Amino acid sequence: MRTVYQRVPWSAEPLDAWETHENAWRPSSRPASPGWDPQDATEIARLRKRELELAGSIVTHAYWSEFAPADVLAARDALKRHHEQQMADASS
Repeated sequence: MRTVYQRVPWSAEPLDAWETHENAWRPSSRPASPGWDPQDATEIARLRKRELELAGSIVTHAYWSEFAPADVLAARDALKRHHEQQMADASS
């Protein structure tokens, strides 16, 4: 999905360019956006739907019942960081 987002304009709908006021605490700006073309919008909608399906499957998977309720969050966090840990172990 990241690849698609990098390819499409920043706004799904056509919008004019903008920038924050000169005294803004965090200056920011965006160029004009022509909006997403219909094929990209369809692809992004499909990927978002699949992402939600997969997230639901992960969160409700029976694997999590193996943990005490208080430990589920730590276990999910460890799973999210598993690949990073593997990479760190491989480089040492």
